[in-house]
Amino acid sequence: MENSNLTPEQLAAVHSILGDKKENMEYIEVEVPTKCKWYETDSITIRPFTFRDEKAVLSPINKNKNFMNYILERCIKGIDVDSLFLIDRNYLIYKLKEISTGSEINMGITCEMCSREGNLEIDLNILKVNNLEGEIPITLKLEEINKEIKIFPPRVRQEEYLLNFDILCKNIWRFIPEVDGIKESAVISAVMDRLPIKDMHSILKIIGMQGYGLQNEINYLCGCGAEQVVEIPLTENFFGDS
Repeated sequence: MENSNLTPEQLAAVHSILGDKKENMEYIEVEVPTKCKWYETDSITIRPFTFRDEKAVLSPINKNKNFMNYILERCIKGIDVDSLFLIDRNYLIYKLKEISTGSEINMGITCEMCSREGNLEIDLNILKVNNLEGEIPITLKLEEINKEIKIFPPRVRQEEYLLNFDILCKNIWRFIPEVDGIKESAVISAVMDRLPIKDMHSILKIIGMQGYGLQNEINYLCGCGAEQVVEIPLTENFFGDS
């Protein structure tokens, strides 16, 4: 039964039962790692997701949609999700989790040394956030060929080109508007196929935005004394147990 079918008296009873624990639909402003410098808006707001949002996202009719993008799409104002830089989208997902179900998460972990299984409790507030300074596109000097290249960080709408290493290698040119002053995509694509490996790794590091945005890796120390780096994954289970 929809709320629109309830009488005023029934609605009053619902509010009386829920009190101040009813779902929170208040939007809050979030400063993203790019600080909105390259968007048409200077303000992005999100609200906590609700059980109704969760039901919609998990509905069979939406099974082919990207879980993270769709749930954020329902809870964001100020910009289309597809227009977000990935480092901003990922940061907003963490903030959405924090304001919706709290900043603490639990994740299982298996020690790479002794194979012991453990449980790791993490407060997302301890994770460091590095803002993207400077200008976009990012100018990079390639050491091996001694040429300057310009690189655009990927946006959500370009996520399909990052699905795996092979797809990325075939589409690197899409993130590069200029090499040594040349802007022809055919030339840029041919250059990418022939670049020395050191220069290519430098480009991939920028496209992957390593060191920017939310740093979601922490050190885990097992009881056996082994230490390993653990990445907090963005999956459906990130938001809770359901």
